[in-house]
Amino acid sequence: MGLFLQRMRQRLSQAAFRRGAAMLVDALIVIESFTLALFVRVAGDTQSPPLWPFFWPFAVFSALAFVLLLNANGVYQSVPRYTGGIYQDVRVLSATAIAAGGLFLAVFTIGPWGFGIMYMNPVPLSVPVVGSVFAYLQLVAVRLLPRAFNTS
Repeated sequence: MGLFLQRMRQRLSQAAFRRGAAMLVDALIVIESFTLALFVRVAGDTQSPPLWPFFWPFAVFSALAFVLLLNANGVYQSVPRYTGGIYQDVRVLSATAIAAGGLFLAVFTIGPWGFGIMYMNPVPLSVPVVGSVFAYLQLVAVRLLPRAFNTS
């Protein structure tokens, strides 16, 4: 695995490698946040009704939506090592709010109260909202850690 990362670094510029790594980390944070929100919502009982077949496509779609919105808001344009400040956090908040609203509307309209495409919601309606809050907290925290431990 180390040799693979070395070759990727040689082929890509330093900035492109950091940008890609940041996108991958953000996608994993979003998937983890929505998984945690689902567990909290159903108190660990995901067997009745069966939610996993519907959850994983939702989680991947959510991660893609978050990363695309973060990119559109300019979060990945400059990936500073020790700076970024409140302005980058506001960009993350804006992208998170748009993603949360869009995902909530998508789950609502697919479910039985919307267009009725599915007989049930793919995930409970609270999962996009709570998962987005979890994702925002973690997305800001991962950007804050380098600033917090900067000794210069």
